[in-house]
Amino acid sequence: MSDGGRKFRDDEQAIQLALFRYGVIAPLVERDSEAAEPGAVTKLVAEIVGRTHYLPGRGPVQVKERVVYTWLRRYRKEGGIEALRPAWRNDKGSRRVLDDAILDRAVALRKENPGRHTATLLDIMRLDGTLLGKRFPSGTTLDRHLRRRNASRRQLRVLGEKRTIKMRFDDFGALWVGDYHHGPLVRAPDGRVSTAKLGAFIDHATRYPVADRYYLAEDIASLRDTLLRALLRFGRVKKVYVDRGAVYRAEQLAYSLKRIDALLIHSRAYYSQGRGAIERWWQNADAFESEVRSRDEVLTIHELNRFWEAWREERYCAKVHSELGKSPNDAIGPVVPQPLDPAVAREIFLIRADRTVHRHDGCVSVEGRKYLCDSWLRGKKVEVRYDLGDMSSVLVFHEGERVGRACPQPLNAPPEPHPQTEIVRPSVDYLALLREDYDRKLIEHARPLAYATLQADPGFDQSRFLDVVASLAGLERRAANERELAAFWQTYGPLPEDLVRIGVEHAVRLHGRGRHPRVYLHAVRTLVLAHLKNPDKKESSPS
Repeated sequence: MSDGGRKFRDDEQAIQLALFRYGVIAPLVERDSEAAEPGAVTKLVAEIVGRTHYLPGRGPVQVKERVVYTWLRRYRKEGGIEALRPAWRNDKGSRRVLDDAILDRAVALRKENPGRHTATLLDIMRLDGTLLGKRFPSGTTLDRHLRRRNASRRQLRVLGEKRTIKMRFDDFGALWVGDYHHGPLVRAPDGRVSTAKLGAFIDHATRYPVADRYYLAEDIASLRDTLLRALLRFGRVKKVYVDRGAVYRAEQLAYSLKRIDALLIHSRAYYSQGRGAIERWWQNADAFESEVRSRDEVLTIHELNRFWEAWREERYCAKVHSELGKSPNDAIGPVVPQPLDPAVAREIFLIRADRTVHRHDGCVSVEGRKYLCDSWLRGKKVEVRYDLGDMSSVLVFHEGERVGRACPQPLNAPPEPHPQTEIVRPSVDYLALLREDYDRKLIEHARPLAYATLQADPGFDQSRFLDVVASLAGLERRAANERELAAFWQTYGPLPEDLVRIGVEHAVRLHGRGRHPRVYLHAVRTLVLAHLKNPDKKESSPS
């Protein structure tokens, strides 16, 4: 359709944009002009401008008052909703940047070496002076005009498609093809608007979707949920074929599938022909999502899955598939499901992580939350295994053995009770034996004096006694220390200087210097008491 020489686009994007524009001006189009009050149009336009509108593929947008009036005029005077489509440029197909000399040179360079990239052609023309003083064209523009001259790499059979073969599997579960598809905008539980991702696995033999669901994220948690739905409903699979997306390259996925004897296969980079079964499935999803985008309101993720379930069953599973000659529902009818044991399924898809149990609170941190482990694991390295969909507890492994399950650390909980141990009367007085052994060693060290007659030296008086003990033991000459030493002298003195020196030096070797005076006086007293118990024994003469 055209008006005044203007031609409107009729592609899918232009149609969606026309529907969006009509949705914006619909209150004005449907207004009863005869019953309207003065100024009603202006008031209605102000309301439209004040609202946020959701443009498919872009999200929330605002429209200006001038734009609303322009769309309304085009709708009424230029042919209804079709006039709301964007128009082609009047100079479409003409060359505004590339002159004949530049294009001819580019064609010649490409035909010299059909494998040359467009960026290489531009660089050659920049260096050889072809573009000197001229506007530098973009690679996209040059590509477009090279195609019109039959000089693209694909037309020259340099970038042609490689020959492919059609895969066929007769048995259900021989191959599941998986992929993600970015869908419409949805409203998340927290109120934010984000793009829904449809994760799915298709059985290649029956073309039946063994598991498919819209999620808010394309991550290992949503992938695990999709696979679990399939395994818990239909049982084990032999091979899983996916692309090289980050979520499918996770080591956890390959390890988990290997535990049920399933092989994970990645397609080559940028090569999707091997996943043709699911690529065709996405065409069905595109049709569903076009209906979703035409709705005025933004659906929640749960509402989207409810609509999708009905669409999938009625518009895909119940329809005859051209490759099968029957519907996917009929193809899977003879299959007898052998669901995987839920306990086994849950264990194989647990995420694993190494942690060290905190020495003080006995907890490990998992996904930003603390989990309380057994007390004996404090300070030890453990492996935790957990399910992102159920963080009520985590499994704890130590040295390859499962040692228990850790639950979230409780808040304001009473301290862990200590075990009550029964007090048993000891069979031996260890402290008495230790003291007896200490005294024996001290007496043996001072044996020459301990069994000799104590003969006091008139020059070794109380003052000299204080000086010797303080010097050997490193005691400060404080009043309290001097009172302690003086009281000992008055009780046991007078004493030989050698005996005092041996006792104090022995205590210094055992306890060090600068301790309490009683530590050193105790050793001296032990020598004195040993002499009093054996006053008549003499030192035996050496042999």
